[in-house]
Amino acid sequence: MFVFRKSKSIPLSPLSRIHVKEWHIYSWTQIMSFSKHPTICIISFSPIAYDTRVLRQIEALAPQYNLLVIGYGPPPPRWYNAPGIRWFSVKPPRLPDKSLAIFLILGLLYPFFYEQWYWLHSSPRQAYTSLHKLSADLIIANESFALPLANRLAAEWNAPLILDLHEYEPLMEDQWLKKMLFSPKNRYLLERYAKQVSATMTVAPALAQRYQEEFGFRPTVVFNVPYYDNPPPDHNVDSQMIRLVHVGTAIRGRQIELMIDTIRYCDQRYHLSFVLLPYYRDPRYIHHLQLYAQNVAPGRISFLEPTTPDQIVHRIASFDMGIYLLKPTSYNHSIALPNKLFQFLHAGLAVCIGPTPGMAAFVKEWQFGIVAPSFDPKIVAATLNQLDTKEIERMRQAARTAAVRFSAATEMEKVVNLCHQLLEQKSKIRGC
Repeated sequence: MFVFRKSKSIPLSPLSRIHVKEWHIYSWTQIMSFSKHPTICIISFSPIAYDTRVLRQIEALAPQYNLLVIGYGPPPPRWYNAPGIRWFSVKPPRLPDKSLAIFLILGLLYPFFYEQWYWLHSSPRQAYTSLHKLSADLIIANESFALPLANRLAAEWNAPLILDLHEYEPLMEDQWLKKMLFSPKNRYLLERYAKQVSATMTVAPALAQRYQEEFGFRPTVVFNVPYYDNPPPDHNVDSQMIRLVHVGTAIRGRQIELMIDTIRYCDQRYHLSFVLLPYYRDPRYIHHLQLYAQNVAPGRISFLEPTTPDQIVHRIASFDMGIYLLKPTSYNHSIALPNKLFQFLHAGLAVCIGPTPGMAAFVKEWQFGIVAPSFDPKIVAATLNQLDTKEIERMRQAARTAAVRFSAATEMEKVVNLCHQLLEQKSKIRGC
């Protein structure tokens, strides 16, 4: 017998109705087993099916805990009916929602208005409606936008709260107007709520150091790396057809056109494939890139269908090199050690990057790629044109050697241990 929880429309005020969808079909066995283990609530206002960091949290915690997971859109198909996991979908905010900008401006003078700005968004209100009548023993909030909601639920449930900061949030924006409006709001959320959490995590040592210096807490560093799996057998690089690949979300601020322009100036032996996910705030950007590639480098650039995060490494292992040109236009870009860099590493690919400080230091340390001295497409192309197949194959072997040192199994063990410690502390306090 199965129980299906239908979507609900619940009025929060005379002016608004919100829609909450729970993606799960429960057997009676699953319902009964849900109460046998502690429950962890994972909150991430992101497209949950493609958020690799959050999916790794889920994969690591699911064997030991029941999970309540809330985010944008449905879960990946492989998780639809996983026992012990309840998925809740909320709609992404309407963007750009200029009507809320006044609250960000007022917040510069009276920070109380940041709270108004937050709770006028439909996503946290939907999430609260979904979750507040339930209960969890611990909460993981991904990024500061989840903090006010997570803090409210933690107080109601008497649950410890872990904050996972994927970037340095006070400096996330690089456009001056957004920086003026959003940076103070992000700083307010951290100053107001982060010091109340039980533990914090982040993605790189430089971020942990800066959070400690500016906010007084030092997060545990959990690198954005895939699970290590022996890559497919290596292959010889064809000197007449060197295949580059780029993976990730198509976000305009990353200036993906730079890589298209680079192919324009490369030797004819180079071909580039993109495996891009549409960004929910700007889904038409991929179409723009396709037209641009046809115009700039016809016949030399392909756009492949995206795949699920757990299949990316094996999907790209047949290529020769990964490429990522990320200008350090913001602090977060300058220190980035992005997920795709480790995906290239685990796929056994040599890499080509620009002089982005964080990535450049990592690639030079492990010697599995080339760092162009500039982001100028002509100079990047000249750097690639100097390579021969023997050098590419040497870098590919270096990638395979380094990949063994970086695995989600090691990184996610930190998350599991942190949850276990906090739940154990909570149990001891209750027993006193």
